[in-house]
Amino acid sequence: MKNIIVGVSSGIACYKVIDLIESLKGFNINVILTKNTLNLVEKKDFEKASKNKVAVETFNENINYKDYLKNKKNIKHISMAQKADLMIIAPATANIIGKIANGYADDLLTTTVLATTAPILICPSMNVHMWENKIVQNNIQKLKDTGYIIINPEYGDLACGYKGMGRLANLDKINKKILSLTNKKTDLEGKTILITAGPTVEHIDPVRIITNKSSGKMGYSLAQKAALRGAKVILISGPTNLQKPFGVKTINVISADEMYKSVKTNIKKADVFICAAAVADFKINPSKNKIKKQNSFILKLEKNIDILKEISKKKGKTKLIGFALETDDLIKNAKKKMKEKKMDVIIANKSETLNSDKSDFILISNKTLRKFINISKNNIAEEILNEIRY
Repeated sequence: MKNIIVGVSSGIACYKVIDLIESLKGFNINVILTKNTLNLVEKKDFEKASKNKVAVETFNENINYKDYLKNKKNIKHISMAQKADLMIIAPATANIIGKIANGYADDLLTTTVLATTAPILICPSMNVHMWENKIVQNNIQKLKDTGYIIINPEYGDLACGYKGMGRLANLDKINKKILSLTNKKTDLEGKTILITAGPTVEHIDPVRIITNKSSGKMGYSLAQKAALRGAKVILISGPTNLQKPFGVKTINVISADEMYKSVKTNIKKADVFICAAAVADFKINPSKNKIKKQNSFILKLEKNIDILKEISKKKGKTKLIGFALETDDLIKNAKKKMKEKKMDVIIANKSETLNSDKSDFILISNKTLRKFINISKNNIAEEILNEIRY
């Protein structure tokens, strides 16, 4: 049975979390309440919902440290943190978000957050102006960059009388996210998977660039799904606006050359290389100064290195997976590319896939050709990973 810790801070939406806990069937739930939360709800309601005692204090009253050391008793925040498969903070107030983002550990909830290695899901809820405050948004971004998973609040009537963003996310939405995070397979355990994602950017001058419409969603979905299935994942990402996948080593690059150098550095560690990035085909020798506005000027383009093709020359036992984005003759061109670059699997799709959440894909390997219609990138990521399990 999976163990989930639910941390409840003193937002007015804390009473809704009782319903969330009751909806989580088949899990062992341990609840941590902050002291201020006890001004809004009672422990007994959470104990009834979770069927476990609720924790508030880090240590029991009249604690005897010598007795703890002599008998090797578990210290609460460490023992709870170690057994967690997932930790949830709901509602997460601006205060608790600020504490976690800046490494504070002054109560049982924050010390447990710092002590656990489990994924942490944060569900903010607060006044609209607090949510929009730059300090809060900076803290949210810091948590995302560190790998915390955030479910943003929703728009609606708030308990404070305002209307706007700040309501705790719909409980069904939170529940589905919890189920996806705890439905962890281990069939990729022991494998190292190297993934590239997103666009690359080539500078024309200090302010102008050449890039493409890639969002990075495909590569990031692959990275997160692979990590949840037990793989060690290295993600090399061009510039995106996506949240860093939890439990994934992420290397940020800008240009195609930077991405290639990073791939070369990490490829020897990889059992599988998935080239999901939309690498710019051309680069420019950039001007050091901003090019002045004029009626027209000529850009001299130079061909970028084909990362997958170069890696395929010395692939060894590493499985290679790539994508073929085409506007016509999709299967024919994909098979040609697959042969040229010695790929084990290729995923063919059309240009409308860029920046979308769902699309049509064709998965081609040496053994199979499968078509997927209007499938999400999360689901096609699972299908791709199924091809490399063995």
